[in-house]
Amino acid sequence: MPSFVKKYLLTKDKLTEFKLGAFIAIIQILIFIIVAITRINEVTHISLIPIVITAFFFGELVGLVFAVAVAMSFSPLGIDLSGHGSSWWVISAFCFGAVALAVGRLSNAIKKHFYFEESVRLIDISTGLPNRQALCEKLLELSKSPVNKQFAIVAIIISNKKRLSDTFGADVTKSIFIQFRERCIELANRINAEIDAYSITPDKAAFFFRKCIENSPGMKDRIEDRLIRMTKKNFLHNGFFIHADSHIGLYRFTDFSEINSEELPLHYAEEAADIAVKQMKELVVYVPSNVAQHSKGLDILGEIDLAIRSRWMFLVYQPKIDIATGKVNSVEALIRWNHPAKGFVPPGLFIPQAEQSTLIENITDFVIRQAILQLTLWQRSGIFVNIAVNVSTYNLLQPNFVNKVLQLLQEKNLPPQCLEIEVTESAMIADFQHVLEGLNRFHEANIKISLDDFGTGYSSFQYLQRLPIDYLKIDQSFVRNLETNKESKEIVKAIVDLAHSINLKTIAEGIETKPDYEYLNSINCDKGQGYFMAKPLSSNNFVSWYSENNGVFKVH
Repeated sequence: MPSFVKKYLLTKDKLTEFKLGAFIAIIQILIFIIVAITRINEVTHISLIPIVITAFFFGELVGLVFAVAVAMSFSPLGIDLSGHGSSWWVISAFCFGAVALAVGRLSNAIKKHFYFEESVRLIDISTGLPNRQALCEKLLELSKSPVNKQFAIVAIIISNKKRLSDTFGADVTKSIFIQFRERCIELANRINAEIDAYSITPDKAAFFFRKCIENSPGMKDRIEDRLIRMTKKNFLHNGFFIHADSHIGLYRFTDFSEINSEELPLHYAEEAADIAVKQMKELVVYVPSNVAQHSKGLDILGEIDLAIRSRWMFLVYQPKIDIATGKVNSVEALIRWNHPAKGFVPPGLFIPQAEQSTLIENITDFVIRQAILQLTLWQRSGIFVNIAVNVSTYNLLQPNFVNKVLQLLQEKNLPPQCLEIEVTESAMIADFQHVLEGLNRFHEANIKISLDDFGTGYSSFQYLQRLPIDYLKIDQSFVRNLETNKESKEIVKAIVDLAHSINLKTIAEGIETKPDYEYLNSINCDKGQGYFMAKPLSSNNFVSWYSENNGVFKVH
């Protein structure tokens, strides 16, 4: 264990030792009190008071010397102790000394016990490193200093911590943090800085650099490059080299004049690290403009449940067109949020944040219930189209999710095939086997499945043969550039040809012009959606649009 940790940490064995010492001291005091009450006179009783006070506040040795001095003072005074004459001072010295030793020992045990409690408050027991509270107190101490220096806080998150712990044991995080600390010390030495390491959460650590020397932008870039290389280097644990998916947030500051809380520097570094995880980056430097959107999304999460209950959230429907025939046989349900005070809240602001929490379950439940209700209403009015809903990784990993969807369809007497599921490629990397099980159950129920945003995710092709999907949905980033970008045309054509070769159909999203529509038709893309055909419509507006076109889109 590093020496800087030992000064904070007292072991449980030592705590037991302190408690035992306190117990023995108390027994000694009780025995002496019993003897004193029965054998020693009133003068002796009064003499005990300063002895106890001295031993408690100044320790065993000082208390013992003072006790002997008090006992010896009885003989010159000629005090007759219990009829034994002045020679009784020897017995008094022994008894007073015993009291001083016992009280001093008790005082020492009490002080050490409080010291232990204080050390536990400032130490993360699992790693042996100082914790968040220790860092905040250090920042508070520095905030009171008038001297301006260059500081930096590095927050590191291990995003695959659970998988590493399951494979290598719970202490793997400790090994990683300690080794990362050693690497940070090497970096600190290069820039003549001082460094302390802190364990913030089970998957997050922080490193506080002080007196950093960064005289130029080039120096800052080199420091950031070194931090990135540190995350890519493997760690040694129990004889095995392991890789940790590390993401760094970096916050630099020179003084505390504009910081109204000692926790803010750490909070800023953590925000940057969270963004690094979300964007799959090795390092993100805190810049207010970069995190404003991220923070805004977090702030608004607390209002999601209220928005659902208050009907501030609602669905709109974008038609999916059979490109060859123009027939409208399905729509995609898209959620919208009209906040009474903040106005329109873009889905891109709250959906990604909700997907990182259990709130996505509430949103998906709302969307599916509303879509199934809408299917019922449309079918009663003679409009028979399928509705596609988006589901997240979290939804697919819930054991009762598929059963719940099928039950909702059954309650409305709707066939399962009138509902379609869209899932993104990124859902595949979370827990492929469990996601696959959920998709297989939907497939067995004749519910069509689309792989959304195809071409922008992870290792796309390795999943195609195993997934029970029906459509590849070509991401709009390719479709929107068809008219002017030759490479986009080739990519889209390659995706269409690939899909058809393995008996899948394709949907192009983001069609905005007639030439794009015609090109997709020429390469036999199966379906499309976009503003060229129809923007997302409210349920009533969709009924009007569908009726006016007799369920068929015509290119003009």
